[in-house]
Amino acid sequence: MEEEKRNLLLFTIISIIIMICYPLYMGMRSADHGSPVINSTNGANDAQFLANRFVDHKVSAIIKKTPPAAAIKQIKLDSASLRGSLCTKGLNINKIFLKKYMRDPYTANPNGVFHTGDAVGTAEFAAFKNLASIFGDANGKYYAKLEWVSPDKTLLLPSEETCWKIDSPDDSLPLSEKSPLLLSWNNGDGLRFERRISIDEHYVMTIVDSVKNYGDHNVSLKLTTVICREFDREESNNTFNFYEGPIGYFNGKLEEISYDDVVKKKNIEHKSTGGWFGITDKYWLVAFIPDQKNNSSVSYGHFQYSNKNLYRIEGGGDFITVAASGKMTQTNQLFVGAKELKILDMYEKKLGVAHFDLAIDFGCLYILTKPLLYALAFLKDLVGNMGVGILLLTLLIKLLLLPLAHKSYKSMNRLKEIQPKIQALQKKYADDKVKLGQELSAIYQREGISPIGGCLPTLLQSPVLFALYKVLYISIEMRQASFFGWIHDLSLPDPVSLFNLFGLIPIALPSFLNIGIWPMLMGLSMFWQQKIGPSSPDATQAKMMLFLMPVMFTCMFAQLPSGLVIYWTFSNVLSIGQQYIVNRSNRR
Repeated sequence: MEEEKRNLLLFTIISIIIMICYPLYMGMRSADHGSPVINSTNGANDAQFLANRFVDHKVSAIIKKTPPAAAIKQIKLDSASLRGSLCTKGLNINKIFLKKYMRDPYTANPNGVFHTGDAVGTAEFAAFKNLASIFGDANGKYYAKLEWVSPDKTLLLPSEETCWKIDSPDDSLPLSEKSPLLLSWNNGDGLRFERRISIDEHYVMTIVDSVKNYGDHNVSLKLTTVICREFDREESNNTFNFYEGPIGYFNGKLEEISYDDVVKKKNIEHKSTGGWFGITDKYWLVAFIPDQKNNSSVSYGHFQYSNKNLYRIEGGGDFITVAASGKMTQTNQLFVGAKELKILDMYEKKLGVAHFDLAIDFGCLYILTKPLLYALAFLKDLVGNMGVGILLLTLLIKLLLLPLAHKSYKSMNRLKEIQPKIQALQKKYADDKVKLGQELSAIYQREGISPIGGCLPTLLQSPVLFALYKVLYISIEMRQASFFGWIHDLSLPDPVSLFNLFGLIPIALPSFLNIGIWPMLMGLSMFWQQKIGPSSPDATQAKMMLFLMPVMFTCMFAQLPSGLVIYWTFSNVLSIGQQYIVNRSNRR
């Protein structure tokens, strides 16, 4: 027994040391951006990278000639859900803002928002600066584009320097649901390239590319879809709770290709019929959806440029021969927007793309997390407050699991009633473990109690509770959703702290000391729940656990989103109520 107490004390000390030191270590590690990276190309500039292209064919020449400034135009984008602009030079898609979502004012985070301190260089960006930006900033470090490729290196094709001509009837109209954008470019050698970009009321652009061959010889071409991102892996928010990074759905299987995997393997390729691919953040997605009937290959590559880590995802089919006087047309969809479950499911049906909903990281409990996410979104819309929606969903789940919970509490109370008999047996047969086991089995049989009777119902409830925990972590409905009082963003930790008297003392605190009101309420509810529940037969161990567990959980939950803490606190309060009712019924 003394050895068990010593081991428990040692475990307690080690746990506290880890809780204090781990946040400090992670803070120092995130500040160190000097770790070496693998350079997946030998080139020192983007032109050579484009020449390598992560595929096995030769490519066309890159047109170096810069178009005159007067020929370059900015085309406004203004739909029901998106705002932004496109530049006729290069036609890179990198200036997209979400009308429904504001940028995060609290953190300098690359997760689909402006970095704090970024300069907003143009008038249109100044007008949009308070909106969340899918591509992160105004400097083109994260963008999507389409490229024509040919094995004939002498063939002039559209490039980053190409200035496209606007062919829309009224070039003053913004790109919107009612006014698609028509563009063209002639290479001066018999090829005319045309592009039609239309946008719907949500987050999908439909891009139709065609090439007409007016020359007297055949040409071999293919259209590739490209997503490029400059990204430091140390900035990734990946935890065991959700995934961020390159992603794709190929041949009926979701592939999460992490930034580290791309760097280590240098080039990763998937072949598929249909599917989709892109880059996912916690709340945002940029993804190309090719024609679902065509075969295509997608390659994921990494290279280093000016000490920056750049990742390139490229998709495309086979080369197609365009005969003299012939024409080739291809259609692709580009999703640039928020990972709203209803919207993703709608596109899955509308575009015939399989499991587009898996862009949301539902985890291994997909069969539970997806319905719970729908239920949470419904309740939030019903009551108009995400925090109240969380409370209602927690209550509904508790009601559904009430029979299991009631059985568990009753079993635990019966075990609590026979604790004196068990302690007497443990004392009597302290030196004879075999006899102790026999006597314990006999007393369980006489009393009609199963030693796992209290655990089994709890285990059956665990998947549902874990799925709800997951939903609260990944749901975009949590982002910037307010509750009451000082909670203005349920996706962030409680902003106040006990150690600066909840903001009365203007001092900056390390993260592990930011223990707010809701984490404290959660710790108190956990303490009370343990106090009225069955305890360990060993008095010293019972007292340590009574105080240790609430303190440990309070420190851990203080760093989690406040929505999760509110859910856990309310769940504890409901469990206390259930335990109280069971205790009263047993005393009658």
